[in-house]
Amino acid sequence: MEQVSLIALDLDGTLLDDRKEVPPENIRALEEAQRQGILVAISSGRMIPRILPVEETLGLDCIILAYNGGKVVGPKSEGRPLISERPLPADIAELFIRFSQDGDYLLNFYRDDVLYAEDSPNRRRFMDIYSGRTGAEYHIEDLTGRIGQEPTKLILLAEPEERDRLHDHFVAELGGRAYITKSDPEYLEIMAPGVSKGTALEALGEHYGFGLPNVLAVGDAENDNPMLEAAGIGVVVANGTEASKAVADHITEKTNNQGAVAEAVRRFALR
Repeated sequence: MEQVSLIALDLDGTLLDDRKEVPPENIRALEEAQRQGILVAISSGRMIPRILPVEETLGLDCIILAYNGGKVVGPKSEGRPLISERPLPADIAELFIRFSQDGDYLLNFYRDDVLYAEDSPNRRRFMDIYSGRTGAEYHIEDLTGRIGQEPTKLILLAEPEERDRLHDHFVAELGGRAYITKSDPEYLEIMAPGVSKGTALEALGEHYGFGLPNVLAVGDAENDNPMLEAAGIGVVVANGTEASKAVADHITEKTNNQGAVAEAVRRFALR
């Protein structure tokens, strides 16, 4: 097995337990990994301002792989250099703005690390779900004013069955013009073509000088699959989706609530 140079960790459902806290054994294992010179990357669909509090909880200096790979920045000790950023084309963003307006869907529009959305009673319900999970703050405005801009990422939110239907609809309609994936049960995530947690790992490898076989990636959901497939060691936590377990090299015995990340780190990364 290759020596691990980088550990890439999904947050929700993976590093975090169901209360959105980090189990202490995860922190201890990652502290040991950093002492051994292994880089740690937090790899999330979240925006950067909502990842930094988790980094603070860990007490570690991490690489931040945000927006499902749409934007990657280096650790604080290096001054948070921008390693890669690939925004969504404006014409695709406009299509989703108009679709969300016509159907009263909540559309999360991320630009310059700020979250914009339109308000309505139906949208407010999904805002509460999203804010409750991530702590994100919404800036309410008419998204018509954002037409012509290139967001870092979009999320369209709907009930899980409807989300699945919209996923199939837009994948068929847009083909390779956008990367569309599912994460939490209500989230349809839309990024630029070629953007994923997997391509972000490639950018990190080029920047820091290691190969993908030297990466341990841990995740739980379909938006993690490109990262799990790209990494030399792709591990899915016991509570992960069947679709993610199908592409994993290994599945932990423990769930996110039981410190699955610590299990993976101790088994595959620590010397």
